[in-house]
Amino acid sequence: MSSDNPLYHEIILEHYEYPRNKRLLEAPDALARGANASCGDDLLISIRLTGDGRAVDQIGWDGHACAIGEASASMMSEVVAGCDEPAARRWIRSIRGLVTNKPEEIDPALDLGDLESLEGVKRYPVRVKCALLAWEALEEALTLAEQKRATATPAAMQEGDAGG
Repeated sequence: MSSDNPLYHEIILEHYEYPRNKRLLEAPDALARGANASCGDDLLISIRLTGDGRAVDQIGWDGHACAIGEASASMMSEVVAGCDEPAARRWIRSIRGLVTNKPEEIDPALDLGDLESLEGVKRYPVRVKCALLAWEALEEALTLAEQKRATATPAAMQEGDAGG
């Protein structure tokens, strides 16, 4: 790997070699898979919500992907933990905008930090799916958790609030 290759930026390699939150959560509120059949990448994202169901309390991921896919999952797990659902969705939209060269979709209020290292992916369209795999699975997990919460009985919701 060439050090001038923006795909393998130092931050990406560091997150790939030392991934954050690489584990599946026990009893998650939602679990979603991101798979890329063309390259074999396959990630599972698990989330647990806060007692009121409005924010991501914990997030984990597992599986295998290329360096970009795993680094993106690692960085995602760091920034989304503790976010409420609308903020998590702003992150998803912003990263999608970053790697697909749609700067108008990037929320200027977000501090991208290490995630800026993914910007070079936009020059390699076949790698965009790698960078977005975990984010798209997170989006699905958030939707599943939202549907689960919407179909919960009022008694179950009160029980959850009393326990949190």
